Amino acid sequence: MQAEDGYMTLNIKTQKPAVTSDDPTASSWWRVMALTLLTLCMGMVVGLVALGIMSVTQQNYLQAEKEKLSGTLQRLARHFCQDLLKQAEKKGSVNHKCNPCDPNWRYYGDSCYGFFKHNLTWQEGKQYCSDVNATLLKITSRNILEYLKGRTGLIRWVGLSRQNSSEGWMWEDGSVLSKNVFELSGEATENMNCAYFHNGKIYPTLCKNKHYLMCERKAGMVKLDQLL
Repeated sequence: MQAEDGYMTLNIKTQKPAVTSDDPTASSWWRVMALTLLTLCMGMVVGLVALGIMSVTQQNYLQAEKEKLSGTLQRLARHFCQDLLKQAEKKGSVNHKCNPCDPNWRYYGDSCYGFFKHNLTWQEGKQYCSDVNATLLKITSRNILEYLKGRTGLIRWVGLSRQNSSEGWMWEDGSVLSKNVFELSGEATENMNCAYFHNGKIYPTLCKNKHYLMCERKAGMVKLDQLL
């Protein structure tokens, strides 16, 4: 640029050195930033996973508590309903609206019991119970044994049998007879492979004989509004 006195004046601007990727200060700064962002992202992921686990755990806990409470209420409802049925029987009635069993079936414990006066062989009795969505009765406790003793005085088939004299006695569901509940009364000869109930005891007999029968099926749920 020319000044007024004729001399040239040079306008020289000092340029700052450009920052390049080779600058150790810039490289260190970006590494710190990247590491910070990575740490934050990892923290967010861990937090989200923890929240998810807590949510699932809480849901499982609430579901378990709900099922536990429902089971407790149902047990209480069953006991209450059976007490109502006993009171109804004392008044001459054989039923109550809380009864979860079909008409002519008796409610006890967790099961419905059907007492039928059909003279059938053991195999025919088994088929009859199957046709009404039930099985020949299984006795699993002394309480059931006493209940049946007070309910019927007739000879009736139960779901106990064996393949032959060298095999053990088994119920229809494949479970083995427990001697803690009862033992067979009388002597089982070679061909006596089926059992019947009479006056609180179980006796072996020929499967081709004809007797009345008792069927059993699982009771439905007692409806709480039917208890009132």
